[in-house]
Amino acid sequence: AYLESEEEAFGTLGVFAGSLLAGRRTSDADPEAPLDVRAQDVYVENRYARAANVKRLGSLGPEQVGNIRPVLADPHPIPRAAALWALADAGEREDVPAAIPLLADPERNHQRIHSVMQPAVDRFHALDSERQDAFRDVLTRFTRIYSFLSQVVSFTDVKLERDYLFCRRLAQLVREESVASVDLGDSVELTHLRMEKVWQGDASLDVDDGEVVTIYGGAGGGRRVEEVPLSEIIQRINDRFGTNISDTDRLFADQVADDIVANETIQVQALANSEEAFSVGFDTTWTKALTGRMNANEQFAFQLLDNQDLRAAVVEEYRARIYSRARVARQRTCPIGELIRPDGETRFLEYKSTLRWDIQTGEKAGYVEDVVVKTIAGFANSRYGGTLLVGVTDTGGIYGLEADYATFSKRGERGDHDLWGQHLKNLLDRLGASAAALVDWDFFTIDGKDLCRISIDPSDHPVYETRGEDQLFWWRTPVGTDRITDPKERDRLIARRWGA
Repeated sequence: AYLESEEEAFGTLGVFAGSLLAGRRTSDADPEAPLDVRAQDVYVENRYARAANVKRLGSLGPEQVGNIRPVLADPHPIPRAAALWALADAGEREDVPAAIPLLADPERNHQRIHSVMQPAVDRFHALDSERQDAFRDVLTRFTRIYSFLSQVVSFTDVKLERDYLFCRRLAQLVREESVASVDLGDSVELTHLRMEKVWQGDASLDVDDGEVVTIYGGAGGGRRVEEVPLSEIIQRINDRFGTNISDTDRLFADQVADDIVANETIQVQALANSEEAFSVGFDTTWTKALTGRMNANEQFAFQLLDNQDLRAAVVEEYRARIYSRARVARQRTCPIGELIRPDGETRFLEYKSTLRWDIQTGEKAGYVEDVVVKTIAGFANSRYGGTLLVGVTDTGGIYGLEADYATFSKRGERGDHDLWGQHLKNLLDRLGASAAALVDWDFFTIDGKDLCRISIDPSDHPVYETRGEDQLFWWRTPVGTDRITDPKERDRLIARRWGA
């Protein structure tokens, strides 16, 4: 079977498959019964073979080669030179012993390993393409089979373990880029093996014609989990474990995630694997990054405490941001009376008398609605968001929402708050669904008059108002909300706010 002599059979399969295992016959076995050693699967097919009696086929003498029947399931020959280069010849090369101590601690010796392994990689690239493919096949089979068998069979051959470590790393360095994969052998370890019968019956195919449908198309995972907002994930975790994780706590998790993403090894794994395969051993990766981030944050905290100049610079940088965020946060939840006073409007707070009623002409007017929409868009485009009070005059007086209520044709059929809120929601459609989701409102009553507090969160992307054929971009200033019409100026503001 593509092997010219018994000597070559012994040389090729004895080094490759025979170094792994062979059946040693018991006393009642027929000594002339041949063993099947398959280069494809590398197993011993003999009913008298026992795991406890495993030994190296390489210890057999040439006179016993006649009892070995080599079988190549693969119709393509394995070049003997490549097989010997992989194992037997590799053991005689000086770069193998030099690499083993480094491979025992790959994280610490990462750069040195590449330097020591480079001669082997160069020898590989000196082969022609056919021998390269055959050599990769030999390496892959040897490392996979030895890795599996070493977990269920005790090997005492130090040289065989040395060859495995060397060949496993070499296989990583000479793999084909188009079919690159990630070795998870250090992350996954077989500790228990259980076999359980879950079904018994006839699995033969139907005799009638049918359609063959694959369960995997080769283009990625079969099912992709739908992404949900991180706030929803945090809420689920709080509900499940009784925790009180906040958006602020999320920042620490984001730091851990950023550290993992910046790791080049993780990037390689993500590129070469499906999401399902990538998840194997990821808990260990996350835990390692978590402890690393804790140490980094602790060191930074001590730097801030010990270095007065550094602390002063950081405080100066963050003081204004903290002030702005704290004001907006208080405006969302404080008693409504705290927000109403003469000259109370700021960059983060604005008053409007009505939603749609023109108090000057005594009729409903579209431009009044336009002012409300542009104010909300301006707050959404600002860095910290803001609050809009409707039913309050510019001087801080209480006007109320009764004039707005009177304009709804279905008043009496539904509640005033419901009709008013539905109309506001319809106006927010001009900003798009994602921007509309940033807006929340509550109703209050002061001196018998209703007013509404509209809270707007900052958007993570530029918000435009669609008005007819126009796309309007609104920007919040200390004295109001302006439309930015100059494209260059608009682009500069957007770059400053959200980045290029």
